[in-house]
Amino acid sequence: MLRTLVYLDADLASSIALRYACQLTRVIDMKLHTVHVEELDQDGHAPGTGWVRRTWESAMLKTGEFEIAQLINAEKSSCPMLGSPKMLVGDRENEILREIQRESYDLFVEGSLHSFTAKKLYDKIHSRLYRHIPCPVIVVKNLVNLEKIALIVRDEAESKKLISMFLKIFGGGKLNFDLIYCKFQEPGQLSSKGKADANGTLNAIEKILMEQNWHPEDCRTIKGTPEEIGDVLRDYGLVASSLHHSISKKSNWFQLLSHIPSPILIFWQ
Repeated sequence: MLRTLVYLDADLASSIALRYACQLTRVIDMKLHTVHVEELDQDGHAPGTGWVRRTWESAMLKTGEFEIAQLINAEKSSCPMLGSPKMLVGDRENEILREIQRESYDLFVEGSLHSFTAKKLYDKIHSRLYRHIPCPVIVVKNLVNLEKIALIVRDEAESKKLISMFLKIFGGGKLNFDLIYCKFQEPGQLSSKGKADANGTLNAIEKILMEQNWHPEDCRTIKGTPEEIGDVLRDYGLVASSLHHSISKKSNWFQLLSHIPSPILIFWQ
């Protein structure tokens, strides 16, 4: 069973992420765990020491626990297996990272509402949490139905590792998915074809998938700008991709991922 950690705050992004994670449990053998971090003051320190600090932390946790419990209770009808969240106090990124490492989670899910600027996603990808996280991440930008996945690939070597990690998560599930090779070019020339112009990558990856009894519904090459390709992929319930931690903000691949409004599943290379 896949062990998945969902990060929650008392906001819309977390509500969407939790509801989306509950969808995942219907198609994957997955157990959801939730966590919330009450952050320290702006300097990263709790006020006082001893009794003062313990009293402050207790009050912080009590307030946060009530807000997060309300969020979880709202989803209980569609996801009755949800348990009580783990409540932590400290630096958000440090505490999440320690929790993931301590419990060896297989997947991390959090909400981040879709933005028309790339900065939000860029800052997240280059955060300390994402640079050191040991598992794949789903960034939920919008609440969509998980009817079909787009598995987007580049070169063959990276794609083989992507497929291995993809099957680790979805190998026991029953999902419809398309295999898509992206090729970037000048604007105004958007095209979507079969396996042509993919340098053998699609054929090689499709063969690996079929050997594992996974059959993509469609294999195609999409040519266009990151924005044009992102618009083509907007109707998928999840877009899965490999990504390097050092990716540049100006790279076409990053611009593509930032433009896609659907949830994105990131496998780290």
